[in-house]
Amino acid sequence: MALRSPTVIKGGFTLVELLVVIAIIGVLIALLLPAVQQARESARRTQCVNNLKQVGLAVHNFHDTYGELPPSRIQYEYLGWSALLLPFMEQNNLFDQLDLKKKYKDQTTAAQQASVAGYVCPSRHQEGDLTKVVQSINADNGAVWDYATVSGPSGDNSIIRQLGKEKGMLIVAKGNKDKYSSQTNFASVTDGLTNTIMIGERHVQIDNLKDETTGHDGPILSGWAYTTMRAAGPDYPLASNMRDDVDGVAHLVFGSFHPGITNFVMGDASVRPIQVNIDEDNLGRLASRDDGEVISVEF
Repeated sequence: MALRSPTVIKGGFTLVELLVVIAIIGVLIALLLPAVQQARESARRTQCVNNLKQVGLAVHNFHDTYGELPPSRIQYEYLGWSALLLPFMEQNNLFDQLDLKKKYKDQTTAAQQASVAGYVCPSRHQEGDLTKVVQSINADNGAVWDYATVSGPSGDNSIIRQLGKEKGMLIVAKGNKDKYSSQTNFASVTDGLTNTIMIGERHVQIDNLKDETTGHDGPILSGWAYTTMRAAGPDYPLASNMRDDVDGVAHLVFGSFHPGITNFVMGDASVRPIQVNIDEDNLGRLASRDDGEVISVEF
């Protein structure tokens, strides 16, 4: 009698089983994606804090060297604090390309487009990003950045930043490009370095990124006030989110792409995340170097 070959049973998924597996994988990805995004934002936020820490230390080294704080700007349309701090941020090569007696628009294109990693928050910009829409007073597309000095609690006369009206730590220089000096030093911060915000993340609405005119998302070395200096206080609150118009003063205030907070470096070079819903009066007290007012709550 002939022997029969054994029956071979082939394994495999049914269509229903395959669909179930795909559905489970989809659910797992949906559950993991927010955690991955949160981890990435946490890393970006940490980098932003580190950047501001280095900027704060650079200000202190500048003060140790010259006995005064760097001015927010030498003169209208000329360079400012972002350029003056370069030697203290290991950017001597870029600093050597600059001429402090020339307007920003007359600096070389290479200098205008040179990115500085320590001035870029990775939650909003990538190092090397350039402006796409250029302010009329400038010439070339420049490398964008994310930080600004705290000019004080008021944004009045915000284009020129009138001499003697600012109450922040880093303010407009006295004199002009041929002979200038800072108006402030650590001794002038009578409210205390730990109680005064010095530099923070400037607000740029997401729809205005790289737009130097509408969004005032200007280049690092620009002499344009909205690019380098911002106000914080009554009528100038922190932006609540990346789309906040802040009642029409979005280009004058601070804000970030970090949910719920904006990072600031204090006068003592410590970095503090400040809640975006901080009371405006308290924010103004933090922005003023010598108002003698006590902060009413923990911030």
